[in-house]
Amino acid sequence: NRKNSSSPVLAYSQEVSNGEDTRDDRELVSLAEACWSKVISERQHMLEESYKIEMSVSRTADVKPVSMTDISPLWEEMAHKTWALYTESEMKKVASRSQIMLDVITSALRSALGRGQESMKAEEFLSHMESHRQRGHSVFENMRTNHLQLQAAEWEGANSQWQRVEAELLRERAVFGPGPGVLLSQDWVQDAAEGPNRTKSRIRRKALRHSKSMLGMLCLSLRSEESINKAEDDAELKVLCEVSGEVKADEEGGPSSLTFFPVLNETPSTTEDQPNPLSPESCSHTPDCPDIRVILQELHPGEKVKAKMCVVTVSSLRVAEGVLLFGDKSLLLCEGFTLSPTGDVCCRRHHPSSVRDSFISTMLNKELPSATCRSWLYEEIKEARFMRFLLEDNAIEIFMKNGHSAFLVFLNKDHVSAYKRLSMVVPALKGRAVAEVMANAKKTAVLEKTALVKWQKGEMSNFEYLMHLNTIAGRTYNDLMQYPVFPWVLADYQSEMLDLSNPATFRDLSKPMGAQTEKRKQMFIQRYEDVEDNEDLSARCHYCTHYSSAIIVASFLVRMEPFSQTFQMLQGGFDIAERMFYSIKKEWESASKDNMGDVRELIPEFFYLSDFLLNSNNIPLGCMEDGTPLGDVELPPWAKGDPQEFIRVHREALESDYVSSNLHLWIDLIFGFKQEGQAAVESVNTFHPYFYVQKGRIDARDPALKTTILGYLSNFGQIPKQLFTKPHPPRSGFRKEGSSPSSPVPFFFKLDKLKTTAQPFRELSRGPVGQIVCLEKEVVVLEENQLLLWPPFGCLFSWGFPDNSCAFGNYTTEKNFAVSESLCDWGETLCATSPNLSTLITAGTSTVVCVWDLVISKDKLTHMKLRQPLYGHTDTVTCLAVSEVHSLIVSGSHDLTCILWDLEELSYITQLAGHTTSISALAVNELTGEIASCAGPLLYLWTMKGQLLTCTDTSCGPQADILCVSFTQRHEWDARNVIVTGCADGIVRIWRTEYTRTQLPGPPEEPLSPGQDRRERRGNSWRRRLMLCQELSREELTPRVRTLLSSIPASHLRGDFTITEQEASDEIHHFDENEFDEIIKTNLQEHFLLQIKKQVWSAA
Repeated sequence: NRKNSSSPVLAYSQEVSNGEDTRDDRELVSLAEACWSKVISERQHMLEESYKIEMSVSRTADVKPVSMTDISPLWEEMAHKTWALYTESEMKKVASRSQIMLDVITSALRSALGRGQESMKAEEFLSHMESHRQRGHSVFENMRTNHLQLQAAEWEGANSQWQRVEAELLRERAVFGPGPGVLLSQDWVQDAAEGPNRTKSRIRRKALRHSKSMLGMLCLSLRSEESINKAEDDAELKVLCEVSGEVKADEEGGPSSLTFFPVLNETPSTTEDQPNPLSPESCSHTPDCPDIRVILQELHPGEKVKAKMCVVTVSSLRVAEGVLLFGDKSLLLCEGFTLSPTGDVCCRRHHPSSVRDSFISTMLNKELPSATCRSWLYEEIKEARFMRFLLEDNAIEIFMKNGHSAFLVFLNKDHVSAYKRLSMVVPALKGRAVAEVMANAKKTAVLEKTALVKWQKGEMSNFEYLMHLNTIAGRTYNDLMQYPVFPWVLADYQSEMLDLSNPATFRDLSKPMGAQTEKRKQMFIQRYEDVEDNEDLSARCHYCTHYSSAIIVASFLVRMEPFSQTFQMLQGGFDIAERMFYSIKKEWESASKDNMGDVRELIPEFFYLSDFLLNSNNIPLGCMEDGTPLGDVELPPWAKGDPQEFIRVHREALESDYVSSNLHLWIDLIFGFKQEGQAAVESVNTFHPYFYVQKGRIDARDPALKTTILGYLSNFGQIPKQLFTKPHPPRSGFRKEGSSPSSPVPFFFKLDKLKTTAQPFRELSRGPVGQIVCLEKEVVVLEENQLLLWPPFGCLFSWGFPDNSCAFGNYTTEKNFAVSESLCDWGETLCATSPNLSTLITAGTSTVVCVWDLVISKDKLTHMKLRQPLYGHTDTVTCLAVSEVHSLIVSGSHDLTCILWDLEELSYITQLAGHTTSISALAVNELTGEIASCAGPLLYLWTMKGQLLTCTDTSCGPQADILCVSFTQRHEWDARNVIVTGCADGIVRIWRTEYTRTQLPGPPEEPLSPGQDRRERRGNSWRRRLMLCQELSREELTPRVRTLLSSIPASHLRGDFTITEQEASDEIHHFDENEFDEIIKTNLQEHFLLQIKKQVWSAA
């Protein structure tokens, strides 16, 4: 029977030989036979060794080569023997384990009988049996309860997952969402994650709320064409394009509602006698409480909880009670829970609070909090610091590697034991002794000498150093009472151009805000002397308000979520419009001279985030007395009406020579020896005693006084931790490159000085250049369809093979060490990028952006798994760009759009629409977050919110399509940063941002912005554009300019245009950009200006 039981391939071959199949089948079999012939000719020895068979036994003296039919019986026999041995081995293992278990049970029973009495009365026996029965009943009841809780947790988890899927199906660019180019009206909110230098620049969109009626119409529209026409006319569909702040109770998508498909919304019916344990209505004082399921969803399978601590979490103004759980591999923070006296985790709905501090109890949310649970693997924790809360050393702030953080207040001084546990399980904290950490926290000045030296040498910027000081002084984003504080650095908010070399441009950093003018300084000194020097807490002071408080922070950030809600919580609504933050100039005048109750300093956002200056969400902030609605913040003239330009210039002023040489004086006032004592009195820098830690702690024996002080702190803020008891040393004469206008000119403005090598330093034999990576010691040049994953280790990723597979190799050895077929199911790969060694992003003809998890170690690929596909494009994806700093993925496609994705959440953010042709290149500026996209010869510049900043046509000939683009990233405040493009004509072009004034006359009846003169409104507006400033092919300059100028008709030139064509072509090299710009402006007609200027500078 062995011959008749040949493999399906052979049987199939016989059918084909009988002529019963098609020509394609014959070709398939012939290909299989050809492959077999190649294998048997090249790998016969290997096959014989692997299968322990002699393949020549089936041959005769005059025989043909070995066929699959000849060798198949031998393979089947070997496979049969192997399977028989395997089954016999498994049966023996099962029998052995059964015998071991039986022996264990028998031994236990014999041991129990041996310890028992020889005789027992019937009553005792019945009593023992009843005890065992009750114990067994309790065990099984607990098992049943645990099973129902787990089942309910899985059900609610499925519901939550479905809601996420539903939202994903209805968003922009989704299957059932609006098509390309259509933007939904969704508000923007600041993400809580921190980036480099603790900046919070990520802005994300709010989740879209939708109603059941809209979803019902959507379901109907999928069933019939008639319903489609009806749905188009129905106003209810407009709900999709609106973001509602309030949702009716019957339209809220609760955890048990599946709203997209009505059939799935029907939950299993339950009888009245047997309530459904999975529904929230069964929530009671029993362990069946649905809030417990939230924790069960976050716990990893089989994970055990080693310790539990009651904590209070602080986030902005939100203060909530919770429980911190230390698991085997992860840390869980459960809000809305508390610990019972027996140590059990209980929800706050059915158990009283464990917080005994009366003032913290009043700060807890009045409404019962919704139960939430977050978990982090111990490997994801980057740092943990001891912090203060309400003047007490009772808190820890935990920082994660993804930028998120948690501010935890511990009760009964448990923060020390919590840090001990963290230092034992968190790899980043191991080896840190708690006593040493606490001692260093109290003597921070000694510990931070390294940062001081770096700042003095210019290795740290002023911004970095100030943020570092804020961090070690206990200032945090999570507590608005201890928000990071930054100085006012400028005093000029009315000039058209800032002169950063003039000391009069800057604020006096040696004096506090209350002493910026002599008149105001004397008034505060008089206030200080008018109050008697008593020994109680009513001692005299210069200022009764503080330079940083929750209301100051909320007023600055009121145009951004979630701070607009925070402001309304603090004030009970928005303030009078004239008292709101609406003008930088007015705010400076109020804090420096006009208002005796205002001595505020600034916050870090003034130096890196432009979004807080814009009312992007159209929040109704009220109207001025003349009826002008409050919108965006009014900027000084030197900002040219652009919030991004304000941030850049403001940051440039912070890094200027004047501020660098005087910043140590301001540090003395805020963090140093002038913070308190006689030095503070002499510097006019004393505040109300309640703001100070030392005087605030003498309240322990007086609860009423303690409540008064803490209430004062929660409203007006508190003094930072004192870091220096001696004068802070000044910065040395070293000046960081690019920190001032006098810095050396960047090399890319002197391309004519560059010299090419006689021979190329690297030649590629198999294709064009695909990537150039500049490392510390070499320049890596890769071919097309190659990507350097991790430069230090030279890991190389390659794609574009005929079978759609991919390969991983070593750049140095030029050998592949792994081939993966994971990409085969996603069509042809056209582009790839990688933010780090553990993440790979690919895209191509499938229109899907795929994000992969990688594990590569020592030239070995140990893991490659698809983390998530991102759907949105409707045509081939042609290019990708990624920024780990801004947690951003950008994909460009043949569908004429780009899509922005969140790298961490792997979710849709927004789209960049309006391109005229396919996207050919993308780049993300790591410093500012700006995005450059190229479509044909057009270069676009966008913000991370999808706002188009400017667009320019770079075409100078028929072959002008842009093939690649990149940003220079010297310093975020350096105006000389440029965009570099490489075009199909072989020319590298360099572009810089420039602001030009355009005439925008407005009708006299238009309302003016607060504080704006009518002439300013009707005068000029600024427009941002990209200007060509350099080309790499300068040898072609003269003939191109001559050709250009000779094509200009003489009638288009004014009489005073005396320069000839030859003179222009000869002298063009001697003009810088501004001089040549003036020549064109002076001598060409207005309607001809833009076209000629663009063409001439494309040549120059």
